[in-house]
Amino acid sequence: MSRWKTIILVLTLLILCSICLMGIINVKGDYIGLEIAREWCFERGINGSTQYCINELNSPIMDIYQGLSLGLFLSVIAFTVLKMEWRLAAAMIAVALIIIVCVVPPQYIVSAVSWNLVLFLIGAMTLAGVLRELGVFRYLAIKIVMLSKGNPTLLIILLGFLSYGLAAVLDEVTSIVYVVILVLELSRVLNTNLTPLIIFSVLATNTGSSALPIGNPIGVYLLFATHMEISMFIRYSLPLSLINIVLLILVFIVFEKKWIKLLKKQLIENIDRINAYIERQRIELEEESKALRVGIGLIVLSAFVVTIALNDYITHGLSIITHTDIDSHTFLSFIPYVYLVILLSVTPMEEIPRFVEKSVEWSSILFFVFLFMLSHSLTYSGAMAKLAYVFSAISTNPMGLITVLLLSSTGLSAVLDNLSVVVTYTPIVIMFNRLGITNILSYFALLFGGVFGGNYTPIGSTANIVALGLAEKRRVKITWRKWLKLAVIPTTLQVVVALLYLLALSIF
Repeated sequence: MSRWKTIILVLTLLILCSICLMGIINVKGDYIGLEIAREWCFERGINGSTQYCINELNSPIMDIYQGLSLGLFLSVIAFTVLKMEWRLAAAMIAVALIIIVCVVPPQYIVSAVSWNLVLFLIGAMTLAGVLRELGVFRYLAIKIVMLSKGNPTLLIILLGFLSYGLAAVLDEVTSIVYVVILVLELSRVLNTNLTPLIIFSVLATNTGSSALPIGNPIGVYLLFATHMEISMFIRYSLPLSLINIVLLILVFIVFEKKWIKLLKKQLIENIDRINAYIERQRIELEEESKALRVGIGLIVLSAFVVTIALNDYITHGLSIITHTDIDSHTFLSFIPYVYLVILLSVTPMEEIPRFVEKSVEWSSILFFVFLFMLSHSLTYSGAMAKLAYVFSAISTNPMGLITVLLLSSTGLSAVLDNLSVVVTYTPIVIMFNRLGITNILSYFALLFGGVFGGNYTPIGSTANIVALGLAEKRRVKITWRKWLKLAVIPTTLQVVVALLYLLALSIF
């Protein structure tokens, strides 16, 4: 009963505060206000004068609808902070209430969901599950241990790039699961605590997830919500992620010199046990049938990454050949399924339903769908238009707004669900871009803020939470103090580099 009292109390307070806030904010008839009101009317399909749009946007009834949509969205974030396991139920409650009180007509809220994004996520997660079953990630992990040859510094470098690479080409959760399992196995073989290496792996994973749009839910959301081309991520995001992974590795090696010396001692003392572990894993993976499956899996993984990177060029070429306008984002949704079909050569057809059931994080997919709906309710009701108007008062200078977007999304993502933070900001930034106030770099400010902000705390991103869960199952306790001690300095440097990078791009 106390749980429901908490839920009702939080929900009521947030809705009442949001209605009051929306009533206080008044969009005026200046240039920005007129443009924002015109955009809002366009979103709702209202044919009226600009003055009519402003009057309607500021009307008392719309204040209530705006407050309801904002309060319900904030309640989802609040319940996620209180308990991560509540986030899906909270999102379901919020969407149900939006429909019941008619904040948004149901046909509009359903059409607001980017279903091609959902299709892509389901396919990509299933593909990762099949590759995992084939032993691809296990093979890569063992290769890292073999190549390090007992050198702790080399092990850290290789582990960092493995975490980075897997997160960039698949997703942060798949990456962190395999890397943390590898670290925990090493911990068992060495009979020592490798907590710093676990935290380092998570930081590297989150850094890698910003390289390409497929590595992080934030990147996937921005790709589909803003209709950016993948080439934009390769142009703007990939270079910064490479700079930041190198920075992370260097900072970790410099600041953890004492611990690295202890690790070297453990590696030397247990070299026979490590070699026996490697040999056992190598023999198992090099069985004829398994070696073939791993080889095919590696080829498919490489081809998948190349196809994703060239998606814009492929769709352009197909459009010319077929004389049909092929949407690059819709085409992207089907790429994972093409490679799943290829993998049927080494995977029985009857096993595919099992992979879909086991590998796809259905709760995350459904949460994603509800977040789209809640975000659209903010736009449709006009809450986002009013927040955009307030936000524009901070600065109308592109460089100033990029700075504010990056730093504020970083700070919020450290303590809140980073995906929810970015989903909140994105409609505002889309509106600013349409009005010519900002440019495409503002989207990357949100991406970098969400990703690097998530590195600050153990609850900042999904990868962090998954890693801590895996560690706890092996009775490895990672405290907030340990996390902050290792994460604050490199993450702050990464944010500073990201800001300087974006400002440099704005100038040149």
